[in-house]
Amino acid sequence: MRFCTLLTGSLAAASAVGARSGELVADSSGPSEEIARLRAPQIFNAVHNAMRQWGSSLHHNGMSFFLATVPEGVLFHHGNDSPLSPTEPEWLAYEIEHAEGFARGRWSGPGGGPGNGPGSGPGRRSRAILEAVDGDDDEVHGYLHVYRTTRTMKYIYVDGMGAGKTSMGTLDSQDRILRGKKPDDEEQAPWIRDQGDKEPVPKPPSGGGPRDERQRATDLCELAQEWGLDGIIRMEAGFEIIQCDFSDLEQVQALQRPDDNRPGPGHRGFGGLEQLRGLAERYQGIGSSRTAIDYSSMDLPRLSSAEQDGLAGIKAYVAKIIPERKDQLSRTVDWQDVTDMIVARYADRLKFMAEGVHTLEVMASEVNFLTNVFIDNRDREDKADKAVERCTYFYLHSVSPVTEPDVLIKAALETTTQRICKVLFQVRQLVVDDPTPDRESLDESVSAVKALMEYLNWVRFKRCPPCAINEVCLIPMWPFGTVDQYNSPRCSNGTVFDGEENYWGRGPGGRPGGGPPRVGDRHKPWSLSGSEL
Repeated sequence: MRFCTLLTGSLAAASAVGARSGELVADSSGPSEEIARLRAPQIFNAVHNAMRQWGSSLHHNGMSFFLATVPEGVLFHHGNDSPLSPTEPEWLAYEIEHAEGFARGRWSGPGGGPGNGPGSGPGRRSRAILEAVDGDDDEVHGYLHVYRTTRTMKYIYVDGMGAGKTSMGTLDSQDRILRGKKPDDEEQAPWIRDQGDKEPVPKPPSGGGPRDERQRATDLCELAQEWGLDGIIRMEAGFEIIQCDFSDLEQVQALQRPDDNRPGPGHRGFGGLEQLRGLAERYQGIGSSRTAIDYSSMDLPRLSSAEQDGLAGIKAYVAKIIPERKDQLSRTVDWQDVTDMIVARYADRLKFMAEGVHTLEVMASEVNFLTNVFIDNRDREDKADKAVERCTYFYLHSVSPVTEPDVLIKAALETTTQRICKVLFQVRQLVVDDPTPDRESLDESVSAVKALMEYLNWVRFKRCPPCAINEVCLIPMWPFGTVDQYNSPRCSNGTVFDGEENYWGRGPGGRPGGGPPRVGDRHKPWSLSGSEL
């Protein structure tokens, strides 16, 4: 899978280190390798998690924009209450299960998904839809559409849980950068503000959807048209596309679905086991080469807090680089492949060293295995710093940067692997090279590896035990999931966890069930409007 990454725009706005509180301050001096190294683990994870449900759910506040390509002949799905193709921007789902949740009749489904728009109620049904219904039948039924791409389609991919309608930062990159909104714009809307546990949450204007999703789609499509793109790719509980013009697609079929209230088996609601199976299939990738991302145009992670002028600079950079990249067929570097190799080599072994090793002998064996390959035993004077250098560049020898974003991504990955290698050789010094290692040596080694894991923040460190055949490993994916499932993913058969605190809070940005989530581990969210990276 290739991703065209518009990564450098955010670095352009974060290219100066502020004097206050050590934070980055918006600046227009251009992309910076220094900032790429400073934000190395965030950049590494943005590349590693791109178009992957698991990583994008745990690191749900997106940081980057990517230019994405969908080839001819790919099937997408859409659920609504009409057999007719939409005539305005609407949502497409990559998976059947995702769209089926919106193939309803007289039901106002979850807003902003691959179906009947955001929270569209009966009042928004068009005259054409009503005329398509038999005169003797006063019901409006749900339809499941299938569309096929008839040419190569170009989209901008917003990473993280970009379709999650929350106040946690999931919409920041779209609203504050692409749409140019200010935090005050949201605070003025009563349906956005937290009303407390006792007050009812006011409803947004009719047809607007949760957190003004309909207007967001309109604004983003205007921008996409200006940039010569076909829409926007985002993720909630499933990947979706805001398709700006359905005339660019071929309608393969539009079949009427069973009524929602039909009795009997096979009519479970949103979030049931079969939908969760579909989501779990995309935990590690969208599959079947359905979307190609060119990492050589990536717009990198941005600052912890930003001036509005700086955010406008990011948007200006994105607007500049898209025309330069979207029609090019030049070679790109698959940086996600590189991150996959690094994570596969180290993740499980680091976790074992941090949590499962209790003797010096086992720790020495593990670190020997990971470091011996970088030591030249012919040279008795071979220094540790030479071995660390070999270790640092081991997975980077096969790649040659093509674009400026490539150079910055490589700097971030180099910084990440250098940190890994330095810690490993530090542990080696403690438990292998030291002639008299003791319990303190082991404790110091474990602490060093735990600190490294905290720095890396890899989603691979958080996994489920093996699940039964009628269960899937479940993490919060908007709009469902609990705080406990975020902290400790566990197997589920799709049943509701009554009484548990909803991860996404209450109100339009989350189902009732508590206030902001309490995140108890290293996978902390990041937001343009907050201070946590």
